[in-house]
Amino acid sequence: MPTIASEYDALPQQSWIALAYLLTSTVFQPIFGRGTDLYGSRSMLFLSIIVFDIGSLFCAVASNYIWFCCGRAIAGIGAAGLLVVCMIIISQMVPLRDRGKYVGAMYARTAIAIVIGPVLGGIFTRFNWRWCFWINLILSAPAIGVLLIFVKKIPNRKRPGVTFKDVDFGGIILIAVCIVALCIALTWGGTTYPWNSPVIISLLVVGGILVPVYILYELYIPQFPIVPLEMFRIRNVTASTGNYFFTSVSIYGLAAYVPSYYQLVRGDNQLVSGLEILPYVGTMIIFTTIVGQLMSWSGRTRPWLWAGGLVNLIANGLLIMLNGTLPRAVEYVFLAMSGAGVGFIAQTNTVSAQSKVSRELLASVTTMTMWSKSLGAIIGIAVQGSIIQNVFLNNMLADSEASQYLPQLQALSGIRSLPEHIQMLASQSYGKAFGTMMIATVPFVAVGFWISLTAEEADLDRKSGKGIPLSNAGGTAVLTAIGESRGVPEVV
Repeated sequence: MPTIASEYDALPQQSWIALAYLLTSTVFQPIFGRGTDLYGSRSMLFLSIIVFDIGSLFCAVASNYIWFCCGRAIAGIGAAGLLVVCMIIISQMVPLRDRGKYVGAMYARTAIAIVIGPVLGGIFTRFNWRWCFWINLILSAPAIGVLLIFVKKIPNRKRPGVTFKDVDFGGIILIAVCIVALCIALTWGGTTYPWNSPVIISLLVVGGILVPVYILYELYIPQFPIVPLEMFRIRNVTASTGNYFFTSVSIYGLAAYVPSYYQLVRGDNQLVSGLEILPYVGTMIIFTTIVGQLMSWSGRTRPWLWAGGLVNLIANGLLIMLNGTLPRAVEYVFLAMSGAGVGFIAQTNTVSAQSKVSRELLASVTTMTMWSKSLGAIIGIAVQGSIIQNVFLNNMLADSEASQYLPQLQALSGIRSLPEHIQMLASQSYGKAFGTMMIATVPFVAVGFWISLTAEEADLDRKSGKGIPLSNAGGTAVLTAIGESRGVPEVV
């Protein structure tokens, strides 16, 4: 991110590289979730890959920063479908008790990619960062080939009687405008515009007003709302989505800004800083795999959910001390602790929510758990990016000698060309900014952990063919099993 933003002289705006992607990914996840009801999982999966590749192509050939961010936004649309549809397919094919193992494998796959991605990115940026996006097109070919081989195994069940006219376009527009307005306000506030400027105030007002408008609209207008609000009568759905939302502020923020921390504070190059996310992601891979096996073995979710939440909360509190003064080994231990905590909660929330709903709500609940994570991510990255920019720039402006070098602070190469004592000040300022960001992040993680304590124990022992009524916090969900489809058992 710092390398790409620096080429366009946009280092303080580097958060838009992640934010543009996450904004569209978040907005379109419910759309793809509902699309599986209309057109089946099979067509939505292939559509997702095509759109993701188009966005990657735009990024690879971008001639300016706006063009590049537009490509990221298009890729985010495709990523929304890839994330949601794959999870829905697993929930349609795998029995509930074993679902943790498969969902855990999915998260482990993602975590491995998070490790490999920055490493490859560091290698590519040594000669041309655009290969970070060309490689997506290359990898899509074997991915599509595998899907074509097993295409008949992919569930393609559609909800009867639903047509294109039933798509909740009003809800899509309302939620898109609301999310975009709030995130732009949080990103621009204090940097591009003062917090009391008419632009920021207007964006916050629009985003705030649209929240209740959206809820009322979804309750009374569409026949098939993009987010069926009745699911929130079920305690585990509310607990899982709430926990995912608040903890994702930390998860995505660390993944986005830890490499930048090691480049700007520790002075490491792109390749090394990409590897330094390994303690965080490595333990995430290990523990997300372990907890999938533990859920299948024990038939329980709460002990692993609560243990992971507590460890993650403690680790995030310790990460406040990441300001460039600790020994590197200590920093790596703190990152590893946080990764372990995330690994325990990564898929537990999804399985916990799925265990309490009927087949009719399965796709919607799966989508909602994914969506709440992405929503927490974009809010988190917007807030965290704004904190880092404000603290960093204010620290630099406070020094009369350093303030004259602000144009050079727009790129990494510019920072490294500054006088040594100004470079040291920039390093200290970014370290302070990172620590401040973590101070603001810990309360989000704490709220997420508190919400997780309200979850009921999941029942992972249901057998195919049996329906079990479950009462949950004001609502009753009848759990049913689906018969054989194309030779693949689809079990809810």
